[in-house]
Amino acid sequence: MNETPQKLTIGYQGTEGAYSQLAALHHFAGASRPIRCIGYHSFREMLEAVKAGKIDYAVLPIENSIAGSINESYDLLAATGLSLVGEELQPIAHCLIGAADVAVSDIRRVYSHPVALAQCGEFLETLEDCHVEAFVDTAMAVEKVKQDGDPTQAAIASEQAAALHGLPILRRDIADHPENYTRMVIVAAKPEHHEQGVPCKTSLIFSTVHEQGALARCISIFAERGLNLTKIESRPKPDTPFEYIFYVDFEGNVDRETTQAALLELEAVTTFLTVLGSYPTGRARVS
Repeated sequence: MNETPQKLTIGYQGTEGAYSQLAALHHFAGASRPIRCIGYHSFREMLEAVKAGKIDYAVLPIENSIAGSINESYDLLAATGLSLVGEELQPIAHCLIGAADVAVSDIRRVYSHPVALAQCGEFLETLEDCHVEAFVDTAMAVEKVKQDGDPTQAAIASEQAAALHGLPILRRDIADHPENYTRMVIVAAKPEHHEQGVPCKTSLIFSTVHEQGALARCISIFAERGLNLTKIESRPKPDTPFEYIFYVDFEGNVDRETTQAALLELEAVTTFLTVLGSYPTGRARVS
């Protein structure tokens, strides 16, 4: 008797139609098991579900090509001890979605996530007598507009969110910059390893002594080993004013000897070092 395979559970922040859910569906499209996406109210709640074993993976937005880094995500990665096992570059294509098919000039209130609102600033400035209100999630904003049923309300979200709720798109491609991507990291309870020939990116956290040249010594290790840094981000060290934790991404597989040697050198000149994960490099999908 054939048993139905257990579903692969993936968490995302928001509700159905959120950009994070779209990234999850694309990233796990080739999975050997059927997938189930579960929406959470917050990043913290979602990551706690991974840690507790309630879900297999979480999709966490970490930076946007226009808005920059998402600081909350970095802080949570430092605090939870979870592992990064993949990444997905999700195209962001904002639409103005109405409760009814009305003229854009009739809209008096627009809801969306604060980042989405900021990315559509030029378009929003063209709306007269219109109040802009931040909401917890783009797709949840669409849900609210549908529930309220007020034809003067609209939301900024994805085309897929409009389709899911059966609402009309009043205007497409309203972002200030057309090339808009959010980098999502795939988070799991334990690290995953890959063959040495697989092109990987490695993410890590470290802290240095608070003295001149300390960070430069750390960065030079990557250059000396021929490892290309793709990102460095600093965040305040909790309970230690004006000292910092550094987040680094570099091109390299943690299971390769060159990468291991660099990490050993780095460990010797840092006050702490944590490898968040080594995972295949993601690529943007350009339509």
